[in-house]
Amino acid sequence: MSINPLNELKNGNIEFLYHFTDMDYNITIANIRTASNRSEIVKGFLKKLINDMPSFCFDIIYDMDEYKDIALKLIDKIEITYVKFSNIIDYTCYADEFIKKYLNTYLNSEDKYIIKLTKYALDNKKDYLIKILSRNTNLHVRYVFMKELISNYSLLIDKVYDDISKYMSSVTYEEYEQLTFLPSLMNVEEVSDLAVLLLQVGKKKEYEKVKKYILKEYKYNYLASMLLKRGFDKKFKNDSKILFKTSIDYRLNIYLNYTELVSKKLLKDFSSRIKRLLKDEEYYEIDNIYNNCLGFLLEEYIDKYLELSNSKECLFLGSGTTCSCYRIGDYVLKLIRSKWSYEDIICPNLFLIAKNYEENYVRDRRGIVIAGLEVQKYLSRSANNIDSKYFDLFNEELDRLGYRHNDTLVNGSCGDNAMLLDSYLDADTNNPEGLPSWFKEVPLVLVDRDRVYNKNRKSIKQLSNKY
Repeated sequence: MSINPLNELKNGNIEFLYHFTDMDYNITIANIRTASNRSEIVKGFLKKLINDMPSFCFDIIYDMDEYKDIALKLIDKIEITYVKFSNIIDYTCYADEFIKKYLNTYLNSEDKYIIKLTKYALDNKKDYLIKILSRNTNLHVRYVFMKELISNYSLLIDKVYDDISKYMSSVTYEEYEQLTFLPSLMNVEEVSDLAVLLLQVGKKKEYEKVKKYILKEYKYNYLASMLLKRGFDKKFKNDSKILFKTSIDYRLNIYLNYTELVSKKLLKDFSSRIKRLLKDEEYYEIDNIYNNCLGFLLEEYIDKYLELSNSKECLFLGSGTTCSCYRIGDYVLKLIRSKWSYEDIICPNLFLIAKNYEENYVRDRRGIVIAGLEVQKYLSRSANNIDSKYFDLFNEELDRLGYRHNDTLVNGSCGDNAMLLDSYLDADTNNPEGLPSWFKEVPLVLVDRDRVYNKNRKSIKQLSNKY
């Protein structure tokens, strides 16, 4: 005979629940919550199930005022999902108590929790919470608050901040605040986003203030890309000189697609740099570098290493699986598309490996390198014709130092990964005279700083060939 769960629970019979599926639980919870005699049903089972099934009980009673104290105690025993979090904020009489007790937990959680708290604070005029969020020492929390304020509560901006541009650093202007000469700055992408958001909601004066602040405090910014992507071409054109120069990610795109908005002089200066790195006008070679905010470093390295070089030759050397290589005077500039290794340390610094004078990588959330720059000394001496014993000596020495590599040194499918230094004195070491005698005779080094691992590691972080 089938049972009626609600009647059974009302009468204090709970044993059947221990055989329920998740779907059964959800249906029962929904039926109890909509029952006209919910209070009577809860009285029948609550004391018996509160310890064994706290989540089941909470989902039924969380918004019943008479069970407020029990609900607050149950919160410590269950997982508070975002749905539960939202329900507590929206539908309970103890939302403020919950927020004050657990606020720090949720301020260090996903942005959606901060947005929910912001909406609650602004909708309900919760001054205590508005103050905490709007002046938070965690500048990302402050950014999320500001973004929601600007996007959906723009009429309240002046009530929350006397001047929003003043609150985009760690300074809060609170009484008794201990001021510092070097306040922390909000993430440049986030502060650029806030500036353009102000334009989007019609707050032009506020935009001008924040723009001025950004140009003063940050060497590079995202204003150009965000203005152009959101249709504010005219605003960009009004400040095109400074915005082009300070763009962290969009200089190449502007050069290719927005020439009518920028002066010919600026474009000519930019072109004179990047054309050193072009092969038949194929911009895709450097597009990934600019898109990942390394373009300004690329330009700096070109100028820096040409200045340091005797040779002023610039030419394309070739492409491999993971990078493209360019000669810049006496150096090689590598434009990285990826790395086989995604270890925390991609490659150790050893005398057997060509020294990186510059090394910058951008990784995705998994730690995989998606863009990068490396600068090494330009080497012209091939290792193709040396005696094979030197490759054995190289591998033995690498093993002695505690490492192994899993790629070919020469004559690989993608070319050579090893070359000879001009002199052993150029090796990456503080004691060149202490190097092995064979290395002094034949200074063989790995030039591809990848696929070198601690020899004792059983599991390595390396991309597969199918990646």
